[in-house]
Amino acid sequence: MLSPAFLRTLAALAWLCASLPAIAEPILFGTPGRTDSTTIATFIAFENKFFEAEKLEVEWITAGSAARAVQQTVAGSLNISIAATDATVRAFAEGAGLKIVAGTVHAAPFRTVGAKGVKGWADLKGKTISVGGLTDQTLFFFRIMARKNGLADKDYDLIFAGTTPARFAQLMSGQVGAAVLTNPNDLMALADGSVDLGSAPDYVPVWSQNNAFVNEAWAKTHRSQVVAFLRVLKKSVDVFYDPAQKDRVIDIMAKYSGSDRATSEKIYQFYIDKKIIAAKGALTADGIQAVIDSLIANGEVKVPLKAVEMIDGSYLAETEK
Repeated sequence: MLSPAFLRTLAALAWLCASLPAIAEPILFGTPGRTDSTTIATFIAFENKFFEAEKLEVEWITAGSAARAVQQTVAGSLNISIAATDATVRAFAEGAGLKIVAGTVHAAPFRTVGAKGVKGWADLKGKTISVGGLTDQTLFFFRIMARKNGLADKDYDLIFAGTTPARFAQLMSGQVGAAVLTNPNDLMALADGSVDLGSAPDYVPVWSQNNAFVNEAWAKTHRSQVVAFLRVLKKSVDVFYDPAQKDRVIDIMAKYSGSDRATSEKIYQFYIDKKIIAAKGALTADGIQAVIDSLIANGEVKVPLKAVEMIDGSYLAETEK
């Protein structure tokens, strides 16, 4: 038989445990990698300890690719992720339990870079162009740019190289007449004498390149954490767009991306000029729909899908309360 003293001790311990504040679970946050400059808001948040200020513990996990970030979020091994919209659309079309909760990168930071000696689009006729793949977004952008500059699809050949560094290598070696690149490889190519043939945002102004999305079931039971996380992202983007913070932002970009400061400054200016980073975490249904429509056009998505089905704007709206 338990003694009265022992029972009183148990009761005291139970009261003490009940009175202690609950310890919030860490947020498992995923991105494809840690060095892409489009993740500048994340860089700023960690550098300035904005998550700690919101009393959030955030574990930053690199998934290795946008597709893996989506897969791991669907599986629940990530809670919140930031990755390319097309990967999210593919998963949603298959019935994945995801919701897009904030915008992070509105415009696509891609540029068509011509090889040395190329003077304009007409010089690409009969040449080989390096893009990511037959269903890659880089081909979608190149087709639009080429057509608007008088080139038919039959006027050039394609080679599929996957990643930007691989496409950059082909351009530098003289294997191709042009390549679709992103930062910092596009800037490296231009510095070496390659030719700027134009940027995707100038041809496809309505686009949503990257978004923040959540495992829908997890988010419903961790609403306050999602809202606080988005509050941090918005605060970080405010810092990015503050002219008074320019030098500090460039330093942070260089530190986390691994690029030298001069390259980071060029990337920063490109992002500012083209409004690449989504201000205030704004969700753009039209931009997401443009991505959906591109995937339907190339046959990757075979079901009718509307952007509004993928979005839950209530978390972002709550950051204003």
